[in-house]
Amino acid sequence: MGIIRQIGPHWFTTVMGIGIVAALTFTSPIAIPFQHVIGTLLFFLLNVVFAAAMGSWILRWMFHTRESLNDFRHPSSALFYGAFAMGINVVGNDYLLIGTQIFHAAPALLVSKVLWVAGTVASIFTVVVVPYLLFAEHEVEPQQTLATWLIPVVPPIVAAATGMNLIPFWQGHAVQFAMLALLLAMFGVTFFLFMMVSGLVYSRLVYHKRLSGEAAPSLWVEIGPIGMSMAVFGSLSTKTTSIFAPYTHLLHALGLIFDMALWGVGVWWIVISSMHTILHVTKRGDGLPFHMGWWSYVFPIGSFTNGTYALAHLTSYPVFFVAGLVQLLMLWGCFVVVFARTAHGIYKGDLLQWRVHRRRRGMAAVH
Repeated sequence: MGIIRQIGPHWFTTVMGIGIVAALTFTSPIAIPFQHVIGTLLFFLLNVVFAAAMGSWILRWMFHTRESLNDFRHPSSALFYGAFAMGINVVGNDYLLIGTQIFHAAPALLVSKVLWVAGTVASIFTVVVVPYLLFAEHEVEPQQTLATWLIPVVPPIVAAATGMNLIPFWQGHAVQFAMLALLLAMFGVTFFLFMMVSGLVYSRLVYHKRLSGEAAPSLWVEIGPIGMSMAVFGSLSTKTTSIFAPYTHLLHALGLIFDMALWGVGVWWIVISSMHTILHVTKRGDGLPFHMGWWSYVFPIGSFTNGTYALAHLTSYPVFFVAGLVQLLMLWGCFVVVFARTAHGIYKGDLLQWRVHRRRRGMAAVH
């Protein structure tokens, strides 16, 4: 049970990362060798990691309730309930995109819907409770502002982007319209909060000491909601034809304008984030010590790649298909490094102190 105590909601960042790499590899608009095989293998790995993370999280609440409640009292730990919510939605989306292709479609679709509902409930809980705690209970200073503050407010837009894929699979015009209304409302919540938090992050970067090497990966979180916003608007003209049939061309044009504008913002954030990362591996920097925050190099890049995929399908221009492939390769480079470092950290006992507990049990047995 000592290991279980250490499994907080931040471990769901691994679920998010594996899940989005699996989906983007499987659905790459430019055919790549073995993309379906690799995507399927990652999908099975995702199920194992998700089951382990969810099981450990439940056991932690059962046997270490005080530590679990303390997550909400700590400004940094509370943020990662956003990862918990997003992880559920990512797994549900993978069941739609991959699971329906390798299993019987109906059960896989049902799993996708159930997980989407669960992830949406968790997303709404997170976007209300965590900011409220930040407003009313937590004490923070302006220089502590990081892009990780986006983690609890991003889940509704992830639920919106994954929910758009499910709209055609709900029966009845009224149900589909209700779904769309909910998805657009959740998009609005996150996008509005994204703008405000980004303003705080920009202000912190301007007026306070530069980000440390330990905090540098957090900047990449900024491109996550940008990519998911692109996915939402990129899907409007294709997923809502039964609702907005007379306005399909208008929605297509709106999606194009919105997505291309956001794509430019996303590229800017990638450049700025890359410059911060490079700075800290030079003599002028602090180095980049490894921690679980390195998963910020994975899901946000995957999210923006997902948005580029949507833009490629909207425009049919080769430049965006190529850009999507380049971003996928960049994503894979980050994923391999972060996954390997995480596995090594677990094995060495740096991320989970299982070796210490094992030695203690052995010493207790001797005595």
